[in-house]
Amino acid sequence: MEHVRFLRSLGSRDDQPARSRFPEPLDTFDQEVDAPETKGARRRRQLSEVLRIEDLVTLPWIGWLFVYAFVLFCYSASRCVVLKSLVTMYGSPRDYTASFKIAALTLGFMEDFVCATYLTCFLWLFDSFKLAVVNRLTSRSREVIVRVVGSIATFTVSWFSFVIVMTPFAADLLLVINRDMRFTLDLVATLIRERHHLNAAPISTEEIQRGYMTAALVASAATVFAYVRARASWADLACWNPTHIVVDPVSAWGRSFKLTTGMNAKYEEVALEEGAASPKSPSTSGDKVLDKLSSANSSSTYRALIINHTVQVGLVLTGLVALPALVVAVRCECSPLVAYSALNATLNELFGHALQPAPTDATFTNVNGNQWVEMYIHPTERHKLFGDDSLYRLTTGFRGDLAFDVSVSTEDPPNVLIITVESFRFRDSRYMVGKDDPSNLFKDTDLTITPNFDRWAKRGVALRNLWTSNPTSRSLESIQFAQIPYDSATETGITGGKEDTELAGLPQLFSAKGYETFFSTGSSIDLDNWDTFLPSHGFETVWDNNKMIELAEANYNITQEEWLGEEHRGFKWGVHDDVSFEILGDLLVNKTRNQTEQATNGEPKKPLFITHYTITSHAPFNSWPTWYDKSEKPDFSALYEGEERAENIQRYLEARYFTDMELGRFLDRMAEEGVLKDTIVLVMGDHGTAPEVENIYTEEESMTRVPGVILAEGRLGNAAGLVLEDAAEHYDILNTLADITGVPEGGFVQNGVGRSLKRKVTFGERAVFSNVPGHKMSVVRGNQRLRYDGVTDVMLLHNTETDYNMAEDLLPELSPDKQAEWQAWRDNGLNCTAEIELS
Repeated sequence: MEHVRFLRSLGSRDDQPARSRFPEPLDTFDQEVDAPETKGARRRRQLSEVLRIEDLVTLPWIGWLFVYAFVLFCYSASRCVVLKSLVTMYGSPRDYTASFKIAALTLGFMEDFVCATYLTCFLWLFDSFKLAVVNRLTSRSREVIVRVVGSIATFTVSWFSFVIVMTPFAADLLLVINRDMRFTLDLVATLIRERHHLNAAPISTEEIQRGYMTAALVASAATVFAYVRARASWADLACWNPTHIVVDPVSAWGRSFKLTTGMNAKYEEVALEEGAASPKSPSTSGDKVLDKLSSANSSSTYRALIINHTVQVGLVLTGLVALPALVVAVRCECSPLVAYSALNATLNELFGHALQPAPTDATFTNVNGNQWVEMYIHPTERHKLFGDDSLYRLTTGFRGDLAFDVSVSTEDPPNVLIITVESFRFRDSRYMVGKDDPSNLFKDTDLTITPNFDRWAKRGVALRNLWTSNPTSRSLESIQFAQIPYDSATETGITGGKEDTELAGLPQLFSAKGYETFFSTGSSIDLDNWDTFLPSHGFETVWDNNKMIELAEANYNITQEEWLGEEHRGFKWGVHDDVSFEILGDLLVNKTRNQTEQATNGEPKKPLFITHYTITSHAPFNSWPTWYDKSEKPDFSALYEGEERAENIQRYLEARYFTDMELGRFLDRMAEEGVLKDTIVLVMGDHGTAPEVENIYTEEESMTRVPGVILAEGRLGNAAGLVLEDAAEHYDILNTLADITGVPEGGFVQNGVGRSLKRKVTFGERAVFSNVPGHKMSVVRGNQRLRYDGVTDVMLLHNTETDYNMAEDLLPELSPDKQAEWQAWRDNGLNCTAEIELS
């Protein structure tokens, strides 16, 4: 045995062939001379040598394995946390089955694998470039500098690459939990465009905490990932070239030896034949192939080289093109629910939304069998279509029995005022909810949050079943132009100002009738480019918060310091409603006096059409004038005590009561000044809100059902106090006012979908559509509301009176014929939304 050890010690490690540097089974002679041991013990000892960590990290592909494993673990763990929320967003709880989980997680893993492949390839290119630079620059004098700079570069590139790959994915899942929304670059563009309003956005504490936590987790994971890549030599992806697998599989999967370069200790591939290359020029599988080919004739060498390069290119294309194409194909075969739940937002944006299911391919289905456009134009409207496939038409009048009438003279046309109250929801008005309160919204009390609105609603025609779309920009589309807003979380029909888009609505109607058109609000109007949209679409005069401040400082002795000072006459969104109602009242009083003088002088009357928006009750409901804060207010504690978000509910109720109080003062003043007898007034909520929950914009009925009333003092006759129970929508206001005030000579052009509420209809026969981006769309008929998704085939039916929180799905209990009828209405809603979006 001694002579064997002597022979083995003759050559140094560096002089030995590559094969002898790796652990190998002892030869027969060794077995004979070594101390006796059992065959089982020997095998265990050899296995432990093979599985040692220091041997494992010498595998050339271990760095690749680390990148894939780390990235896929982060993706998969996040998916498991959010999967149930995704099902709730696109489907219903009953869809959360074992088969769904397997399908969604499997497709998600495939998408994540593609994303990890792109990241790994990028890092491989970086490592290869870095190795070439290091080998060129390394010398004894610069070895430390090169090593430090190389480590910093590796850490930096790895950190930012991981963050870029993971951030859209993490942001997407965060949006799902917080807002029932999905991440897109369009959303980022919207946030940048509206960045000046972000500080006033209603974001809950929980949302902020989740945001910080998510950012911290992404940053921490990126730091760990980058640190390992910078410090561990085995994490260098340049140690292995996966394209060599098809050239020389044995060597490509083979072992490595530790190679010290000028930068750090590196593991490079070593040929398993004798005569490995020098450390300065590490041997690779590709080098071996060239060495073998050099012994053949030049023609066969060239052909073999071409074949090998072709195969290598084919492998690259397979990983970077064919595999992603396969994943997209698999996605197309999956249900929309699975596809949306498995969506990798990072990869989806990279592929131009190719992983995102297309909207439901519904067809126009008219339950009455008429031409499809006619289903959106109510039979009570007289009109002439400009085409068979468009809603553009000339409305010439209305017909049918009257639900109520308003006495109007063409010789003395009344002024028209629309007051749209910020975040005013149906459930705030006791008069609207009714004494029975079937969903117990007022908790067995006789309270009302809006006593002034209720008082005036009893003197007009109440719209008890009025629906809208959220947010305010979409309600503006519907009220002014009778549009069904399309389902987009990042854009409305107003975004960008739409100066090149021709619209026909209330401003055009009243302009044609000789009215002066006016828009006023105490709010800023640069959000969503209202400041561009309004004057370019029919409003001759537009007053925003800046104009209100100017008028208030000039006429009401309010100083500049009082707006954001101790007096709190204004806040981030604009000026409070007490100021804006005062200015609006002065405007109406002065205009009415001028009209009286015109009539006295025999001049034609110039009536006024005004749309006014309030703002104080905008979320987060934490600002109102100091004088109101110190004043005595009703005790609403019965409505919020014991609630999880009692403080938020209390703030909302106090903000709502403030605006209602100012609305009451305004209407009382207009009645005393004689303005109301010459003015038709519509009061309604722009949309609702839900202070009872973390995300105030997730409770669909609270957001989309609003109260409304038509006031026409001295003009309603027996119709005063009437309550309309059938479903209506904001887009019905256009035709309603056209029917009340009269159609201009020759008619007026429009492409809206509303009807005149002045005409009688059979209860529950007509459907209205209401959209909330990021949530399910809906169609309402009578007291039933169908919720449906724009992509999946999920439909849920609820009773809006007895099931305010939408807890019970009535659709499964219906007969097949009734279910098919609701599905037809769903299809009509999808197609009408698409038609309006395209137009």
